[in-house]
Amino acid sequence: MRLFRSNIFLWCLGLALAVQVYLSFETPIGGSFGDAVMLKMNGVQNITPVKATLLSTDSTGAIFKDFIGDTGRIERTSQSFGSFVSLKPGDEIVASVEYQPSANAFDLVELIRVNPVMTFPMIQGLGELGRNMLFHVPMSMVAFLAFLLGTIYSILYLVKKDYDYDRRARAASAGGFLFTALATITGSIWARFSWGTFWNWDPRETSIFILLLIYAAYFMLRSLLEESEDKKARIAAVYNIIAFVSVPFLMFVVPRITQSLHPGGGGTEAPLLNLSGKTHVSATLGDMFWISTLLFFLVFLWMKDLFTRMLRIEDKRAEQM
Repeated sequence: MRLFRSNIFLWCLGLALAVQVYLSFETPIGGSFGDAVMLKMNGVQNITPVKATLLSTDSTGAIFKDFIGDTGRIERTSQSFGSFVSLKPGDEIVASVEYQPSANAFDLVELIRVNPVMTFPMIQGLGELGRNMLFHVPMSMVAFLAFLLGTIYSILYLVKKDYDYDRRARAASAGGFLFTALATITGSIWARFSWGTFWNWDPRETSIFILLLIYAAYFMLRSLLEESEDKKARIAAVYNIIAFVSVPFLMFVVPRITQSLHPGGGGTEAPLLNLSGKTHVSATLGDMFWISTLLFFLVFLWMKDLFTRMLRIEDKRAEQM
């Protein structure tokens, strides 16, 4: 498509991606006072980011109401309490606090943001790693869409015998393979900090590894076959269609019917994509997730168009030799 060859499109897409990455890392994460209490009691985490609104101040400290309606008192003896001087009732903050059970109050460790434009919810057990949800999961979704598009092109080639559909199938499958690899890399980084190692042979990790092998075989098949171009394209198209049958099974079914470290394993509800169709994250994080998915999908479409044009040039050169 000519759209993907436009410099204006590329500049706009690049700018949108830059903004998306900036917001993904710059937007503060805030939990509730209850999160801070529970994490302190469990000995998991002492300092917790909390999103709350100032209600009032008195001689002992300041009273805040968090986003779920619970109130908490931040001690005036906190080292950073002076940063509240300019605040007025109704101001919203995101601050790092530490719960003090003896006083049933909180110490202010750091005032992160005052009246933030938007915040992400704190996902217990993930903390700052929750930002990876805006990269890892959208890349997995784009990989699925890419493999689906590649399969559609393979079917169209078998029906219409137009070599351009074969080129598009190769380009789409290559994009799917790339985004699957990127999803695997971002997932491994997530696993390293959440579970201690880059790779655990978790059912979802194992299934995605099998998927990479299946599509690696697709490209090996194309390069190793010593048949005519027509027969090679037909065999590759049939393989591509059969390969896609495994995609929904390996990406969505296996991880949900087996016990898994991932959310959604063993029948539990995943935060974003689950069988009930409900989203268990804030509207802000949910909106950013779909924006990320759209942007990565546009990147995939641009790459597919570029790779298709490269294949056309290669075929034209081969015909002239």
